[in-house]
Amino acid sequence: MGWIIKNEEGAVLCRGSSNRIHVGSALVAEALAMRDALKQANDLHLQSLHIFSDSQSLLLPCVLTDIRNLATLFCPFSYTFIPRLENIQADSLAKASLARLAL
Repeated sequence: MGWIIKNEEGAVLCRGSSNRIHVGSALVAEALAMRDALKQANDLHLQSLHIFSDSQSLLLPCVLTDIRNLATLFCPFSYTFIPRLENIQADSLAKASLARLAL
C-alpha cells in the first residue's frame, strides 16, 4: 500500500507505504492505504484534504467507517477518482512495499 500527501502547489509533504500479509484484494489495500493517509494527514494537523484515488469502489464497511470518521477531521474534505496511470507515485510505493514483503 502506498500514499503521498502533497500541498496545494504539489510539493510532497510526506509519503508512506506498508504491507500486510493477508490482504484479500487490491480494493482492501486501497482502503487501508487511504486510512493510513488520513491518519498521517491528521498527525500533520492538516485542516482540509482532497483525496485522489485510482479506486472507484471503496465499499468495505469496517475500513470505510474508519475513513469516514477520520474524514470528519478535515473541512473541506473531497474525493476524486483518477486513473491508475495518473497515480504512478503512490502505486510505485505500494509495489515496492509488496516487493519487500516477498523478501
